[in-house]
Amino acid sequence: MKKITFILGLALIFSGSIQSQEIIAYWNQNSNDLPGPGDLFGFLANPDAFPQVADLGAGQLTVGGGILNETITNGNNDLVYRWVQSFSGSTINAEGDDEAGGSISIQGGTDVANNGSYIQFQISMANHQDLGISYATRGSGSGFNSQTWSWSTDGTTFTNFAAVDDTNVTAFFLVEADGPAQLNGVANAYLRITFNGATSSTGNNRVDNIKFTGSTLSNIDFCRTGVSIYPNPVRSGGVITI
Repeated sequence: MKKITFILGLALIFSGSIQSQEIIAYWNQNSNDLPGPGDLFGFLANPDAFPQVADLGAGQLTVGGGILNETITNGNNDLVYRWVQSFSGSTINAEGDDEAGGSISIQGGTDVANNGSYIQFQISMANHQDLGISYATRGSGSGFNSQTWSWSTDGTTFTNFAAVDDTNVTAFFLVEADGPAQLNGVANAYLRITFNGATSSTGNNRVDNIKFTGSTLSNIDFCRTGVSIYPNPVRSGGVITI
């Protein structure tokens, strides 16, 4: 599993085709308001808000593990998910004029049983490669302090490939990661963020403006050399690269 590290330098030599990046799937979490009077936000369990379809591109978002399937009836008599909230979001990593809006927010749950719970994405990498992952996240002090990314081609067997630590900070920051090469060209690709380290039932992590990008090949050949030296990751400026 790839942990967050510092990369001191890269020497890049390419000979082949220019690759154009495009959005494969994107969720802005800005439509999580519940029906009825009152300023209520969250996710309906009846009718079920999940799977949540992508706002741009194509894909499905679901939640699972722990006790994320627990439901309650709110003050408007809506059946909603108890531990999946929609707290305020961010404009970090937003597309276009998207507002901060909401976020998908996983809470620790009774006896912090949601340690090990996850958000799962199903996307298509058909005719695409070089998966890029980016999103905004933050937490509460007693929320999950780690997020682990894993991948699968069957939705059952998952392999870890990246981890983000210290996610229980109270200001949104940007996470950027390279997806695994094993998903290049895969028509049904699955990815998960698994949450761990919460110490209270209401401790949480928020996730917002989740974006998956990929590249396709054109017929323009080129050769490029260069060296870049930079800190990776950086927390100053609110960016984590993994």
